[in-house]
Amino acid sequence: MLVFALMGPDSDDVPDVPDVPDANRLTPEERRGPRTLQVALFLLAALLLVSVATNPAAVLPRDSTLAGDHHLDEESGLEIAVPVGWRVKSGPDFGSVEMVPTGSSGSHGTRILAGRLEPGNAAAAIDDDRQAAITLAETVQQYVLQVDGTRDEQRTAEVRNEAGGGRSISYIVVPSVLHQEDEGGLVYTAVFGEGDERWWLAYLTDTQRSAPGSPWVDRIVNDIRLAG
Repeated sequence: MLVFALMGPDSDDVPDVPDVPDANRLTPEERRGPRTLQVALFLLAALLLVSVATNPAAVLPRDSTLAGDHHLDEESGLEIAVPVGWRVKSGPDFGSVEMVPTGSSGSHGTRILAGRLEPGNAAAAIDDDRQAAITLAETVQQYVLQVDGTRDEQRTAEVRNEAGGGRSISYIVVPSVLHQEDEGGLVYTAVFGEGDERWWLAYLTDTQRSAPGSPWVDRIVNDIRLAG
């Protein structure tokens, strides 16, 4: 007679069965596996590298000076970096150099102005570079930016380039009218040079959003070269 021994589930003779996840309970990401995200990131990085190499202005932010050209201003004798996404505008409204963002309509909006500090400019009569920059800022705010308001977040910094050392000043213009709180803008001016040979650069924007700040303009000023 044959006797069959029944083994319970706790018997040592029962092999271990690994836990197998239920495929119906897996998320779509778990079904695809970890490689999907890695491949997507790799393809995105490769596309970005190709885009930068072919057309930097299409992918770089407007406040980037990477791969930017230099504009030679024969009137002032300065070479100034043209940021990526910007262009030199003919017939400047003030000074001898004017740069605006590409596609700008030429209105009194975001712009960079520069030139030699010459007699006739009220700032030229002030020997102290900081005070000269303040006077210049008041001039461009009133006659170029044409935005009234109170000053806030005033900032000063030292600048230095091939033309010599100097000072920069910047501040936020807060509109006096309450319903225009989104208007206003930023005023930046720098005066630099040695002795009677001085130059200036101004950066103006009538928006407080998505516009480069003062440290970015300091970089442009510090990068200025003398022609020749």
